[in-house]
Amino acid sequence: MAGIGKYMTRSEQGNWMTGLTRKEGAALHHQLFSILRTGILSGRYAVGDLLPSEEWLAENYNVSRATVRRAMQTLHARGMIERCPGVGTRVLLSKELTPAVSTGLDFGDIDVGELATQSFEFITAPSDVAAQLGLPSETTVLRIVRLRSHNGLPVRVTSHYMPRQLGECLKPDMLGQKMVVDALATLGAVGQHAVVTIGAVIADAADAGMLQIEVGTPLIDLTRVVRTEEDECVLLQHTLIPPERQKLVIDVVRDEESSLPVLGIGRHVRARGAEAVD
Repeated sequence: MAGIGKYMTRSEQGNWMTGLTRKEGAALHHQLFSILRTGILSGRYAVGDLLPSEEWLAENYNVSRATVRRAMQTLHARGMIERCPGVGTRVLLSKELTPAVSTGLDFGDIDVGELATQSFEFITAPSDVAAQLGLPSETTVLRIVRLRSHNGLPVRVTSHYMPRQLGECLKPDMLGQKMVVDALATLGAVGQHAVVTIGAVIADAADAGMLQIEVGTPLIDLTRVVRTEEDECVLLQHTLIPPERQKLVIDVVRDEESSLPVLGIGRHVRARGAEAVD
């Protein structure tokens, strides 16, 4: 897609453009850098392609030329682009991490690298956590935060929440490199089905520190509620993932009771994949 600003119509450019947030702490230059970096890592901009011009980026993202230059400087410092006078900004072979690929809705099939428990503590559940677990407000729950890294680079961080009664039966030394859902199964709390919600958020200071990214970086936001055969909610998992470090592949099959196409309404499709999150 060489010279995107030159060869795309104004309508196509508008559809391609992703807006920037003006929220406090979300630096505009880093947001633009993240968008361009993701475009390079995803293959939208192949090696040798020209990035959009500084003028086009400034106009279409409603930022100053100085903001665009700071984003470009960061890409250049990471060896992802080269500035060619009289030609433009050309994409080089990325030296960054090739994204891991996960099949299924839970990212649990990639078990290479290091898995470290960041915290293991009982807390008063935030209102949204209590609601998703089906518990009264201000209930005490066990929260476990675990960080998965690959080649020393953080890939995702997952916060696990479970009812206090169940959490009191789980000890830190029972985890090791086990998935939390597998550890719960040894206690008799066997997850039989889950509801997964996928969205996107911007990294706050705590997320950024654990994932070694800048505040304001876009993140995949994955929430998973695990229930037993008796429909008892035993686990809430909230995972944050830098999109350039891990990708999601969803393999769906038609519900045998439905005549709708495989890509029809969500309740009529089933996902196939691994069974657990870190």
